Amino acid sequence: MKKYLIAGFITLLPIALTIVIVVWIFELMTAPFVGLVEHLVLSYEAKLGLSLEHHAGLVLFISRIIVLVFLFILILLLGLFGRKVFLNLFLKLTDKLFLRIPIIKTLYRLINEITKSVFAQDKKTFQETVLLPFPNDKSLAIGFVTGTVPEAFKTASPVTDLSVFVPTSPHPISGFVLLSPKTIIHPVDVSIEDAFKFLLSCGVIHPGESPPSDEENRQNMQEH
Repeated sequence: MKKYLIAGFITLLPIALTIVIVVWIFELMTAPFVGLVEHLVLSYEAKLGLSLEHHAGLVLFISRIIVLVFLFILILLLGLFGRKVFLNLFLKLTDKLFLRIPIIKTLYRLINEITKSVFAQDKKTFQETVLLPFPNDKSLAIGFVTGTVPEAFKTASPVTDLSVFVPTSPHPISGFVLLSPKTIIHPVDVSIEDAFKFLLSCGVIHPGESPPSDEENRQNMQEH
């Protein structure tokens, strides 16, 4: 019975959490306007030949759906209009404001430059996946080549050739930037996406593999 309960829990948990999150977002977005729309729905019930007086739950659900549709259209129009008219003006005003504040202007300029470099469409942030000795010569770490070594650093250390980002696991947002010679870097035939999956799973999901299915998870739990 314990094995079946655990298997059922594994099957039900993702579904239940997804429904809870969707319902929460649905209610959060529609709550400020649902009262007004609910009043309009009740005012039109006679004209439509409906009797909704004793169906409060149905009226509430219909009102939320109407609010959600109108919000979607409104957000879409605001995004389209704002992108064409207000976006450039807003960005210019933001730049002028933040660049006038001491200390914050340095941080803002740094984050702005990093963001533009990372999300530039004509330039890849990571060029290829490699292995290199880290943190010592007896072990290899997964790294991503980000480019060549800047001349200012290469002058101090002529043997360095490439800049390599070595992320931490299981949260690859942080890591180390290493300046390494090409001779100790080993390119591998692994995509950036597969390498990140391997890091996020702490080495459980190998490159080219998919996460275990629900059926496999249930079988593994039953075996244990």
